[in-house]
Amino acid sequence: MIDYKNIREAVCKGLKNYMKVPVIRNNQNKDPPSYPYVSYTVTTFSSANNGTYGEYEDGTDRKPVKQTWSITAQSDNNDESVTLAVKAREWLDHSGKLYLNDKNVIVEQITNITNRDSIITVDYEYKNGFDVVFVLFDEIKLTDKEYIESVELKGGKRNGE
Repeated sequence: MIDYKNIREAVCKGLKNYMKVPVIRNNQNKDPPSYPYVSYTVTTFSSANNGTYGEYEDGTDRKPVKQTWSITAQSDNNDESVTLAVKAREWLDHSGKLYLNDKNVIVEQITNITNRDSIITVDYEYKNGFDVVFVLFDEIKLTDKEYIESVELKGGKRNGE
């Protein structure tokens, strides 16, 4: 199973500590924090993967999968939104890579930073963001594996016996 909670906590905590602004999940039923802040949406929880699980010595079977997040820096000031988006991308692409690797999260790809502005009645909410693709492991911890250690064949003849 993908450990979504630990992945989410690692990414959000790392971004928050680096950027010094709140990092929240998008599309919640409560008011967002004051500007500026960074929001995220997991757009693809687990990609299709035609590979197979590998058996590891620790008793866990693992298969790599990809997870896509949409990261958006939001502010009431366009320059601040752009600066925060660049800073978030910098952390994911460089400064935070070792931290994330230690948490078993590998950054595979980061897209272009694009404008995601929206108008709220008569005011603008400045939004700039990008997508990031993480490589993770879908893990299955096996406690008891069943093996066929021997087979006894009874009756019948083989190869002309």
